[in-house]
Amino acid sequence: MRKFQLVFVLATVLIGLLIAPGLAGASRQFPDEIDLPGDFFPEGIAVGAGSSFYVGSLADGSVYKGDLRTGEGSVLVAPFGPFTTIGIEVDNRERIWVAGGPSGTGRVYDGHTGELLATYVFTGPFASFINDVVVTKDAAYFTDSGTANDPDPGQFRFAGEPRLFVVPLGAGGVLVDPSEVSTLSLDDVPDVTFPNLNGIETTPGKNGLIVGHTSGQVLFAVDPTTGDASEIDVGGPLVGNDGLIRRGTTVYVVENALAQISAVKLSPDASTGAITAVYPVAGSETPTTAGLFGNAIYAADARFTSMTGPYKVFRVDLK
Repeated sequence: MRKFQLVFVLATVLIGLLIAPGLAGASRQFPDEIDLPGDFFPEGIAVGAGSSFYVGSLADGSVYKGDLRTGEGSVLVAPFGPFTTIGIEVDNRERIWVAGGPSGTGRVYDGHTGELLATYVFTGPFASFINDVVVTKDAAYFTDSGTANDPDPGQFRFAGEPRLFVVPLGAGGVLVDPSEVSTLSLDDVPDVTFPNLNGIETTPGKNGLIVGHTSGQVLFAVDPTTGDASEIDVGGPLVGNDGLIRRGTTVYVVENALAQISAVKLSPDASTGAITAVYPVAGSETPTTAGLFGNAIYAADARFTSMTGPYKVFRVDLK
């Protein structure tokens, strides 16, 4: 080997040794747990621009904005009357899309200022449970976990027509008039009991939708133009499946009842899948939804069993 080549190789190795500890430190600086306000009661989480993240509150409908790198943050969106915030999504314009639970609405906020940009009314209060949302280039799709249906006024349960509520988007993602919303019935999806439809994502080609059915413990592939739905065979039940988040051909399914996240590798047409890894969310009680950042997935812990804090976001490293 020529002398200058040897010098170059040795210099490269030395630089690598010097930089490597810094990279390790950069990885370690992302906290494994992020504290949320004591009474926040989180459910939905989404990762935004940079290392920002957003979490919605079941307690009062507010939205918290934080930094995955530092763990610091504060409430960005003030409480929304008596209603809640369930699943959330952040689009490429840094707008926060909110599923409004029993309010029967979806809302959109500016992710920088917290300003309310739009409210979409799908049903009256307690006539549906708007659980989660995904945004494509053409529309935002909201899941309905069920409608209030019990003749005894002293009792309350949710059951009802499996359906999605659709908010079309204008050219370039412009928000449309609230009157333009529509309903997409999923006739091939069973009405079991609350919660029926829950988490929602796009298929790998982004031409279709993946919808979780919590009570049925399965996923469905849905045609967003017709509502035709077919069960995705993943080789076993997805117990308490809640939030969905996809990267490439892998959809990560938060199984809240088991405090774990299952990685499901999908076929190109999303007709079948296989569970390739299971990630326990150590220290959590009931993780509900998750967001991806780098080589980690971040899960919000709603703590449905104890119904009290401390409330946290947990980081889980992916293989």
